[in-house]
Amino acid sequence: MIESKKMGSYLRWIGSLGLCLAAVASCQHSSLTKMNTQAEIASLEDNQLRQTAKTSTHKHSLSGQWAFKTDPYKKGEALGWQNANLDTMTWDMMDVPGVWDVVDEYHDYTGDAWYRTSFKFDPAWSDKRVRLAFDSVYHDSEVWLNGEKLGENNLGFIPFSFEIDEFLERENSLVVKVNNRVKRGAVWNWGGIRRPVYLEITPRTHIERVHVFADPDLDTGSATLNVKTTISSSEIREDFAVKLSVLRDGEVIAEQVAEGTHTIDAGGELEVATSINLPSDLVELWHFNDPNLYNIEAKIIQNDDDVHVLTDRFGIRKVEVKGDQFYLNGEAVRLVGFNMVPEDRFDGNALPLSRIKEDVDLLKSMNANFARLSGPNLPKEYLDYLDEVGFLLVEEVGLWGKDRMVDPNHPTPKVWLEKMVEARYNHPSIVAWSVGNEIGDLNKNPLANEYVQTAIAHAKELDPSRLGVYISYSADFQENDPAQFSDIIMFNKYSDHEERLKVVRSYHPDKPIFFSEIGTKLDSEDPNLSEMDPEEMMGDLRKYPYLIGTSFFAFSDYRSNWKDSKPTWTTPQSENRSWGVLTAYREPKRGFHKIQKFYAPVQALRVEDSVGKLNVSVEPRGKNTFPAHVMREYSLVWQARAADGSLIDAGIQKLPPIFPGDDAFKLSFDLPSQYASAIVSLIDPMGYEVLYDRVDQIVPESPVIRAIHSSIDTIRVVFNKSENAIEHELTLTDEAGNVFTSGLTINEFAEITGLNPYTHYKLELVGVNQAGRSAPAKVIEATVSTDNDELPPVVWDISGKIDAFHIGYSSERNDFRYEIKYGLASEEYTQTNLIETHGATRIPAIEIGKPHYFKLRRLVTGRVDSEWTDEYRVELLGSDGILPPKNASLINADGEAVLLMEPVDRATGYKVVTYSDLGREVFDVNIAQSKFAIVEGIDLSTVLRAEIHSKDEFGNAGEAAALELLR
Repeated sequence: MIESKKMGSYLRWIGSLGLCLAAVASCQHSSLTKMNTQAEIASLEDNQLRQTAKTSTHKHSLSGQWAFKTDPYKKGEALGWQNANLDTMTWDMMDVPGVWDVVDEYHDYTGDAWYRTSFKFDPAWSDKRVRLAFDSVYHDSEVWLNGEKLGENNLGFIPFSFEIDEFLERENSLVVKVNNRVKRGAVWNWGGIRRPVYLEITPRTHIERVHVFADPDLDTGSATLNVKTTISSSEIREDFAVKLSVLRDGEVIAEQVAEGTHTIDAGGELEVATSINLPSDLVELWHFNDPNLYNIEAKIIQNDDDVHVLTDRFGIRKVEVKGDQFYLNGEAVRLVGFNMVPEDRFDGNALPLSRIKEDVDLLKSMNANFARLSGPNLPKEYLDYLDEVGFLLVEEVGLWGKDRMVDPNHPTPKVWLEKMVEARYNHPSIVAWSVGNEIGDLNKNPLANEYVQTAIAHAKELDPSRLGVYISYSADFQENDPAQFSDIIMFNKYSDHEERLKVVRSYHPDKPIFFSEIGTKLDSEDPNLSEMDPEEMMGDLRKYPYLIGTSFFAFSDYRSNWKDSKPTWTTPQSENRSWGVLTAYREPKRGFHKIQKFYAPVQALRVEDSVGKLNVSVEPRGKNTFPAHVMREYSLVWQARAADGSLIDAGIQKLPPIFPGDDAFKLSFDLPSQYASAIVSLIDPMGYEVLYDRVDQIVPESPVIRAIHSSIDTIRVVFNKSENAIEHELTLTDEAGNVFTSGLTINEFAEITGLNPYTHYKLELVGVNQAGRSAPAKVIEATVSTDNDELPPVVWDISGKIDAFHIGYSSERNDFRYEIKYGLASEEYTQTNLIETHGATRIPAIEIGKPHYFKLRRLVTGRVDSEWTDEYRVELLGSDGILPPKNASLINADGEAVLLMEPVDRATGYKVVTYSDLGREVFDVNIAQSKFAIVEGIDLSTVLRAEIHSKDEFGNAGEAAALELLR
């Protein structure tokens, strides 16, 4: 039996376990069991509404399970599916937010689909303005309330809303028709109401938004905040004032009342402009390694009473292009990043908060700090987290390739740009607006130059504080390319990178260039077979000072059905398009570790053991390379671990500022006399491990074999990894003494192909580290044999929810279907399902919250079935929430502490609680999926004991585990 590596600690987007308030956190995905939870959500929200001041914006969630029905022949409207009174007993149920493609029955459905739900009117809303808000529906949607059509939306990644006061009744029927036929590039067209839906309830006179243009004076250290407060009203409101407050860490540091009083008519909109000056002692600049954030609070005040209050966050920073260099806060920087398709195989592009945080934490652990991360616009929760951890982002109007909207007179791109800027204005992580991607081929889009020129000009008119850019793939074969209008030449290329870079430079000699996408071909889905070599691809590019960095395509594999004329660009059978350095299930490939080293902020980190001491040498980057930026507040953390992986001791050394071109330096750490492995990690100011090295003194313990599978020419061994091993290796020896080896593997299985049919082999499996090879794993049979069976699929990942579980698995070219058998006890399978989806599936729970056991096999074309996999156990989420990290520790770091842990799957953060003679203190840890985190304000010298809790999607803390204190 195989235990789930990821313990299924995945809270639903909705349900009785928590309250989904879009203003506080992103909601999370539920599964499809028919559970009536919307009433409980609404009750919780309404209680909070009554207990909170009447002047705030309140969000009443409509998340839950909605009635769902596909409409492939477009007959729904003629049949009256939009009408208020409709019997939906025969309809399916679908999660909102969520996408239908993660459900086997709809795994590749394209077309119309209908959603229905209902909600009750609350008398407390009678004197309020009520707006129905959708954060994102992909792609086209039409909305009806109580049989009345409210309108439609055709921008699948942009929020939209409707005023619904006049349509509300005591009982309300809400209907949404969704169509996902719009497909861009090789990205999957996930269909559904993919982000939260809610009622936004405000006073009739209310603040729509408050925009802050924070302009720092880099010479004096002061800053001017130019604030625009937009107010709208459904009533006449006279003689009111607008007050602004700037807060830092919850404390008001500046206040300003806008000049004069104001009047607004019913149906009117008013913009109030105000300036606030902050002296240098109140200014902390936002930086990707020091992401300082402020709050702006805007109030409408009348007769000394608050009418409405709205709060938002912002940062103070300056981005500039001078000559062919890019500057952040006056410092020339050369940065690196990744492109991603923001999705996964278990939730599609619905993006629960846990997915957002894991992906951003993985990005930061590879020292990624600048990129056009995504063509599709990212949700607010994604941008919030980028603001919090520090990342420079380009957000984009998602035009791609040949497109009729590449026209300066087409209204849609202009509306898209305006909505994007309006909604995202205050995010300091956004440093540029892109007006399109790869639309510049003048043979395909003859008006591309005119469109890009006018769109960039409009972007700067809307927001003069940011750069205006265009993403080009044609800048190297068109001198008259739309890239000429971009502040930075953002350039995509997948071959001949150095040669094409020189051509682009010859066309644009006065501008910085950034490889906004760089790659070569699809990599392997198998983490061990990854061939991506960043040094070979990008190493020679570092010497060009006008190249301010690169963004590798891609961060992770993603779902696709793209078939290309080039075999190396064609998506495999699994539907996982394997561009990434991580799999679609976020398992690191060999390429992950290579690019982490290539992108590291230092040239080298080396560790050597020397009789009770650990000698560490650090070689900074040179001046003429990338990445290149000043390293402030970095640290080295060392660990000594036993053969079973347990921590013996650890410590931290803070580093002085390191500048590009600085000399190499050395440090030494005292070690325990006995240890198996010593690891030294370079961590950034947030706690992300951006590089590490290790030494091993003791060979690994033996791995444990879990299963052996064979086919006519292949033997595969599945095993539990040795705790102290770096890699593993399988060796087979036939009766004639011929030796066959798998080579080293980072997977949890090893296999050897090309063997002789029906031949017996002696098997040896070992773990390997720098100290050598382990003793062979124990085997039950003296020999194994090839036979005429088919190998089962490789189970890459499993994840449990409260009422379902997901499996990620390998797919072969001749796979017809897959079959699963599962139950609530080991080897007792009561359910059997056929699976149509390649690469991933979702299995409904037999019993909610209970552990499940399963085996999986391939159904091969013809009448041949593969062997079953070994048994897997998957934990479904129970009422106790997410489990805490195991064996976590706090390391003393002079007035703060470093949290050392193995991150918990699906956690969105942690709560650290300390106990001392002075009482109990609680510290929130925002980082979710990092081995390290900085916890400020802890003095370990006074702490008697400490504990840690994992946080779920709603910020709720689960059960506690003790923390080891390393003073």
